[in-house]
Amino acid sequence: MRVTYNWLKQYMDLSDTTPEQVAEIMTRGGLEVEGMEKLASATDLVIGKVLECIPHPDSDHLHVCQVDTGEGVRQIVCGAPNVAAGQKVIVALPGCVLPGGRTQPGKATM
Repeated sequence: MRVTYNWLKQYMDLSDTTPEQVAEIMTRGGLEVEGMEKLASATDLVIGKVLECIPHPDSDHLHVCQVDTGEGVRQIVCGAPNVAAGQKVIVALPGCVLPGGRTQPGKATM
């Protein structure tokens, strides 16, 4: 069974306990902890507003978007077919590791 640290905090006072310490306590209590997975931290993901969205000049399925993340406007290449100016989107900042470690967005030049 998968259990999140935040779910456990609803039932126990874990204010001074790290997820690793909780896993150790559970193991000492006779429960098997098969593994731990860190999800993306809130600081790596931000909400941005798409200011402009144009087709990528060298692709038939990519878009070049100007996105205001609150810390400035970023140019982001996006493959979502439904992105449009005026939308609010989730932005994974460079270096962000998404759940499962599958993607690590980075900086590139066009």
